[in-house]
Amino acid sequence: MKTKKIFLVLVIGLAMSFFYGCEEAAKGPAVDPALLDSITPPKEMNEMPIPSGGLVLSVENSAVTSDEIINPYMPRFKELTKEQDFEKFRTAAMPVITNTLLQKVFDIKIYEKAKAALPEGITDEVISKIVDEEVQKFIARCGGNYSEVEKLLGQMGTDWQQFYKEQRRAILIQSFISEELKDEKPITHSELIAYYDKIKDKSYEQKAALTFRVIDIQPYSLHDSNDPNANLQEKAEQLAAELSDRIKKGEDFNELAKKYSQDLTAKDGGLWKPVVPGSLGKPYDLIEKASMDLKAGDVSEPIKSSNHIFIVKLVDRKDGISKSFDDVQTEVEARMQLEKRRKMVSDMMDKTIAQIDLTYADQFIEYCLEKAYVDSGGKL
Repeated sequence: MKTKKIFLVLVIGLAMSFFYGCEEAAKGPAVDPALLDSITPPKEMNEMPIPSGGLVLSVENSAVTSDEIINPYMPRFKELTKEQDFEKFRTAAMPVITNTLLQKVFDIKIYEKAKAALPEGITDEVISKIVDEEVQKFIARCGGNYSEVEKLLGQMGTDWQQFYKEQRRAILIQSFISEELKDEKPITHSELIAYYDKIKDKSYEQKAALTFRVIDIQPYSLHDSNDPNANLQEKAEQLAAELSDRIKKGEDFNELAKKYSQDLTAKDGGLWKPVVPGSLGKPYDLIEKASMDLKAGDVSEPIKSSNHIFIVKLVDRKDGISKSFDDVQTEVEARMQLEKRRKMVSDMMDKTIAQIDLTYADQFIEYCLEKAYVDSGGKL
């Protein structure tokens, strides 16, 4: 029992070293236990393959079946079978089959090695409970707001299922990388600043942007050979006034732009790509100036320039956002720590995979290829 308790402390400490940091949030008020009880993160799927039909390949103390290898990719295999004979299908499907088998074998081997290193009495159920408890504590450290934590995970390129899986795997392989983690150097302030500078454009800065639709009436484009002496500027102003009145009476701006606007965005209902304020040259800067006085959905009065008359509809306005290093230091450190440790785990995985020899599985791979082809409607 004493050994089990020591292991739990060790595993919890190591598992949480893989977690995203919300240390600052931990300083806030304690989370109501009732709130934690109401939070039910999705459970991770079992990592171990379950034999289920087809030819079986023995690996360590477990097995991989042909169905496990080919079933996830059947829609893709069916498309390949429609267009190709077996030899071409075989060439295209071989990398998929081989890589999937390689990952399955790796999962089994790493699972067996890690499980063999566990103290007596530490079962899958115990490990799952540890992961569950630590995820609940993680949510509490981040203020107990499940949706906000989920959003943070998304920003970091992961989701709950992957998050659970990473933490479980971190626990299972702790004996293989604990020494590396123990000797890991702390991240310096200068390293944090450099990392922040590297990711700030994507993660912590957002330029202001205006999105609008424009009806662009260009007087010179209204020339009519049947009326060569017409005042084109007056014609343009009359058309703009007419369109403005029709919009006020409820006609669709997009459709009017498609019919009457004379720039390249007309086919898209006059929709421009988002514009950063201050980036437009003359005379289009008038569009920006008009947009600044509008609310989303508002339409401007006709705006005159020497060669254009614009009618502008503001679609959306986004204010600029800039988070300083001091504002996000804790999160930056968490991101950097996660990235470093993911690399450590990835390097270890690559090293293990490189040592796996699949030559003994040639017959199994060939069987999977033939079965995938036939099950997809092909004939050998």
